[in-house]
Amino acid sequence: LGLVLVCGASGAVAGQRRLRVTGQRSLAFGTMLPGLSRSVSRTDPLNSGMFNVQASRFLQIQLVFSLPTVMQGPGGATLPLSFGADDAGFSASQSVASQIGFDPRAGFVATMGARNQAAVFLGGTATPQASQRAGSYTGTVTLTVVYLP
Repeated sequence: LGLVLVCGASGAVAGQRRLRVTGQRSLAFGTMLPGLSRSVSRTDPLNSGMFNVQASRFLQIQLVFSLPTVMQGPGGATLPLSFGADDAGFSASQSVASQIGFDPRAGFVATMGARNQAAVFLGGTATPQASQRAGSYTGTVTLTVVYLP
């Protein structure tokens, strides 16, 4: 089973403060075997999902994910997904090795650093059934970022 979670993103503009969010890398589970779960850590430099956030320096932003519970596959087949309490991370330095972990199922408040760019990383778990249909499965994650007053 080849599995990729496609990253989508949205942002907001507040007054003169510009805010831009882009999907940089999809969360990729790779080839899986039926009945065997596969987890990807938010710190995985190749397979974790990654968003780039461009925002004003030193201001607070709120990060809110919209997470799917399944990926869609061939012939209407679905593959269950789950996200845990430490599956997302924020890095003001954009480094996969330097993150503040958080629960992607809840909103998170972050402060932009001295640069106007940061990264948000995402991991998760895919759990194929023993009778899972072979093929490619995809889903969409949306990250919404807004400035806080």
